[in-house]
Amino acid sequence: MSSLGIDHPLVCVRDLSMMRETYCSLGFLMKPPGMHPWGTSTALVIFRDQLLELVGVQNETLLDTYAAGEFRFGRHVQHWLAEREGVCLSALNSRDAAADEARVVAQGGTCEGTIEFGRDVTRDDGTPDRTQTTLKIFTRAGLPRLSMFACQQHRRDLIEFPDWMDHPNGAHGFASATILAEPDAQPAVRDWLAVLHGADAVRDTDWGFAVATANGDWRVVSRATAPMLFGALPDELAPDGAPSVISLDIRCESLSRLRPFIAAANFTSREVDGALVLSDVTRLGGILLSFQEIPKI
Repeated sequence: MSSLGIDHPLVCVRDLSMMRETYCSLGFLMKPPGMHPWGTSTALVIFRDQLLELVGVQNETLLDTYAAGEFRFGRHVQHWLAEREGVCLSALNSRDAAADEARVVAQGGTCEGTIEFGRDVTRDDGTPDRTQTTLKIFTRAGLPRLSMFACQQHRRDLIEFPDWMDHPNGAHGFASATILAEPDAQPAVRDWLAVLHGADAVRDTDWGFAVATANGDWRVVSRATAPMLFGALPDELAPDGAPSVISLDIRCESLSRLRPFIAAANFTSREVDGALVLSDVTRLGGILLSFQEIPKI
């Protein structure tokens, strides 16, 4: 297994404030919105070594800044968000971005370039400090919505605040994230994920295949097999058919702790193979949410 793990698929949305309110209503604690230096706005749900991140476009004049070769982070988000909401870029948790870049490139991957950035913050005791983050952008021709980046947070202590990680709904991270790809596209997706995580990380399943990462699994399904995990998929989910992340599969301490928030927020849900699935993709930013009862370690 590679050292890269699922950190945060970016859920790209058109109305960040409204979507943040929706996720808060489901029992997630969310920090006030912030801004990336390349013009996208962001709202975070913080887990240990993972984030649930909602992203919108805020300042179009900055979208072409912080280039990584030909890749423009902000412009990439804007381009694919114009087509539909949902995930078009995913972060992979990295302890050593340079080493992960070397390994991915050696296995046939492409690194478009590096982005270094930080943000000024104030610690609880009032002292100033600054975050430091290194991104290595990985792309694969033909799979633009499965673009990835190694994300090394050099100061995770300035991101993971315990007070923001005790979510009322009991959520505490991702068990997996699920990719929708039709059978003719699955060989390319399999090869891409094997480049990122190693060929030995791939295993076949009844519904497609899974790829183990250092922090949860990628699950790859087709529209025909996805009902085994989620029930019938709504027609408005990834209607263009482009391989993309369609579900964040969240670990929670107890489904009974989660259910009152779902009811109060007026979401319908269904239970499929022990997971509680929310399928109103128009309210969730173009994705499904799937909750699995897994105790926190």
